[in-house]
Amino acid sequence: MENIKQRLRALCEIPSVSGHESSYFDEILKVLTKEEKGSLDEIRTDSFGNLILVKKSNKENAPALMLDAHLDIIGFMVTEICDGGFLKIISIGGLDTRVLPATHVYVNGKEKIFGVITSTPPHLRKGDSQVPSVEDLMVDTGYSKEKLQELVSVGDTISFSPMFTPLLNNYVSGIGLDDKACVCAILDFITKVDKNSLEYDVYGVLSAQEETGKWGPARVAFNLDPDVAIITDVNFAKQKGVSENESIECGKGPSVDISSLCNRKLTKNIIRLFKENNLDHQIICEPGRTGTNNDAVSVSGQGIRTAILSVPLKSMHTPSEVVKLDDIKTLSKAFELIATSKEAL
Repeated sequence: MENIKQRLRALCEIPSVSGHESSYFDEILKVLTKEEKGSLDEIRTDSFGNLILVKKSNKENAPALMLDAHLDIIGFMVTEICDGGFLKIISIGGLDTRVLPATHVYVNGKEKIFGVITSTPPHLRKGDSQVPSVEDLMVDTGYSKEKLQELVSVGDTISFSPMFTPLLNNYVSGIGLDDKACVCAILDFITKVDKNSLEYDVYGVLSAQEETGKWGPARVAFNLDPDVAIITDVNFAKQKGVSENESIECGKGPSVDISSLCNRKLTKNIIRLFKENNLDHQIICEPGRTGTNNDAVSVSGQGIRTAILSVPLKSMHTPSEVVKLDDIKTLSKAFELIATSKEAL
């Protein structure tokens, strides 16, 4: 579990804002040891910004299994450099604007610059409780405009300051746990699994641009054309303000989606495998679109058989997302169970 925690910490410190994932491939790969990289048959990228890790079965003509987790995180983009060291910004992805004022951020320019999103003091508010739009906020860097123009360009990304914090009972809090938690599970599985046990050629896809349109997974799925794809993401964890039927419980394993956009036979087989092997899991119903990469992958090419596994996460799309490490470990075990079973198809 400690290995998962440290790897997750390293992943969350990488500001892979949606659309800029490829800038951080070298940093992503640094979370793997030399031996772990050596256990893979191939590490490659594509022109769209997807990172693909390949481990092939020793069995001839093995079917292809794609495991997808999106690498990108939400963030901001600089739109204007202003007097007094302020930056105007626009959002990249679905930010929760309620938590933005006074939040710590980093501007990813020629140098990494610390900043604070502006906040109106409560003494000066006029009783208006309306949530500010991102365009009404600015980032205060403390630099002069002239110095800032040397270090920052319009279009540079801004990311939340990475404050990875271990909590009690194997919980952790940090930024980008959506979807670095599932990225961590894929890395844990694919670097440890014995090729002799694999029934599939496994393609671990760390995909791009989920937060801004799910463009990356659609392209990589079309190119790979796998026999089966398991889409992984985070799901709403049970907490105050989240309805019971739309949430799952931390510490009880990943959820399995029952959705019209997932292959029903594949989903049933996975649930059966989990039950037969006493692997913790939960069921959630998605009657239509799932809001995950599955919506793009399942209709790619001539259609791909898909299933969705999701890790419960609290405080989604904020700088303080929360997951339980046990659920990441269980997801890694789920990958092994599926990839080593002839019956998953």
